[in-house]
Amino acid sequence: MSAFDHNILHTILAQIDNNLSRGILPVHNGHITKLSGDTDVLNCLLMMKKQGLISGDLVTRGTDKTPYRMTNIRLTYLGIRFLKS
Repeated sequence: MSAFDHNILHTILAQIDNNLSRGILPVHNGHITKLSGDTDVLNCLLMMKKQGLISGDLVTRGTDKTPYRMTNIRLTYLGIRFLKS
């Protein structure tokens, strides 16, 4: 993983943690899009979910089940450890 990827993942995890700490529920990808600029946040979140850093519910649309958004995002234990490192 490059330093750029590590910085993006850390920033996204920190934003999720910040929103949860402030009681903003449910956390969804719309909360994170503002801070990431050109990065495709939904794909980052899907990758982070596959790696076990976060959990959440994927909302799809259409008959081909195209990912539309992710909601109820929470940090897993692994995500919290990654954030603290």
